[in-house]
Amino acid sequence: MSASKWKFPEDLLYDTHYQWIKRVGDKVLFGLTPYGLNITGDVLYLVLPTAGTAVEGGGTCGSLEAGKWVGRVYAPVSGLVTKVNDMVTASPALISQSPYNCWFAEIELSHRAELEGLMSAAAMQAWLAEEMEANA
Repeated sequence: MSASKWKFPEDLLYDTHYQWIKRVGDKVLFGLTPYGLNITGDVLYLVLPTAGTAVEGGGTCGSLEAGKWVGRVYAPVSGLVTKVNDMVTASPALISQSPYNCWFAEIELSHRAELEGLMSAAAMQAWLAEEMEANA
């Protein structure tokens, strides 16, 4: 499989946990990229923090159980969870149908500078190519 198979929208940011991040003012929405979905398998179960929970960028903020994988969901930035997508937690299979439309949670940023540590679409594509080559 080639990294060029995977397309990453230019208007989003990305992290090394195969998550997409969309900035909306002083808040971000985040979810799982199609590539992340490919390596985990269909999402069967998703647990996220409740609104009002403080999260640390790069720290665990939930868990995900999928067809091929059970693991953690990571907060892409530090801040306060202001919303959780209850539709996705109630029906995680929605993620498989449209990953870029199924955000997990909204976080109000506490450190804007953390956005600089996230990757652009081009940087994500290059990073993924390196990861795939290293694991080939």
